[in-house]
Amino acid sequence: MSRDWLEKDFYKILGVSENASLDEIKKNYKKLARENHPDLNPGDPEAEKRFKDISEASAILTDEKKRQEYDQVRAMGPSAFGGQGGFNVDDLGDIFGNLGDIFGFGGAGRRKGQSYQTNLTISFTESASGLETNVPLRKEVTCSDCRGNGSENGTAYHTCNICGGSGQTASNQGFFSFAQPCQACRGQGSVIDKQCKTCKAQGIVIKNETVKVKIPAGVDNGTVIRLRGYGGPGDNGAPDGDLLVQIAVEPHKFFKRNGSDLILEIPLLFTEAALGSTIKIPTLEKTISLKIPPGTPSGKTFKVKGEGISPQGRRSGDLYVKVYLNPPQNLSRSAKKHLEKFRDQFESGDNPRDYLNE
Repeated sequence: MSRDWLEKDFYKILGVSENASLDEIKKNYKKLARENHPDLNPGDPEAEKRFKDISEASAILTDEKKRQEYDQVRAMGPSAFGGQGGFNVDDLGDIFGNLGDIFGFGGAGRRKGQSYQTNLTISFTESASGLETNVPLRKEVTCSDCRGNGSENGTAYHTCNICGGSGQTASNQGFFSFAQPCQACRGQGSVIDKQCKTCKAQGIVIKNETVKVKIPAGVDNGTVIRLRGYGGPGDNGAPDGDLLVQIAVEPHKFFKRNGSDLILEIPLLFTEAALGSTIKIPTLEKTISLKIPPGTPSGKTFKVKGEGISPQGRRSGDLYVKVYLNPPQNLSRSAKKHLEKFRDQFESGDNPRDYLNE
């Protein structure tokens, strides 16, 4: 590390946030590197300086270990440096050699394997309680017969005649001379004398397997669970990629969800709302009693504390019960007369919509 890490904001230099992904960093670096390349800005010392700055920033932020050290140093401030030495531009070796992943040269580096994504549909109740389930996965894995090198066990390699063992071939595009992985040897610099029969020199095979996934309690629709190391194989001993499991939650026939809270709408009989009552209502795990006070209006919401969803490691949500009146249908002649008598006796001259005329 270097003391100038405290002074230089590599994220700002590349125009990305501190939470930017590796792909975002590389994309911005590629754009800025083209704009400020010395070949396109001859005699411009400012452009040359910017090019060195963005190259230094990319060298740090595209290296997982160096990026972590950089973030830690900036968080600690000047106390991070008890002595001299550390990283600077000269320590990059060839600063432009770090353009490998961006401009296509640099040979066959250690690249993390490809990440896979799959979808998993679970019920509303399962999302609330959590579960362990198995997910079928069809993935690329390193060939066990050749251990990923593509050659039949015990056979030799010879230097690639196309790239001369460099693993790269040159391509000229305008002002730039780009290097790209050699297609003949797949960037390895050598060619297999006798190919592995199992993987046909690819070093990988397709395998069907089942992965156990633990779904935490309280998971919501659209949540993505990352299983590290269950993606595609890494290049040249690099870590395998990840498996991203996107959760889809089926709707419930009664309940709706708002964060950790549950919402339940239930009908009331006219007599229950007018006279009051104690009714039975469901929760996700049991049936409870809810007291309805006399004169409860339609649309009133009751809060039942702690009967919502209990996300793992957080407090339980609440259950909100919204009631609405369910007027009687197909009244008999006698019942109709009783209601008319009630209206004439108790509701005469009482119009709840009078405020609309004020």
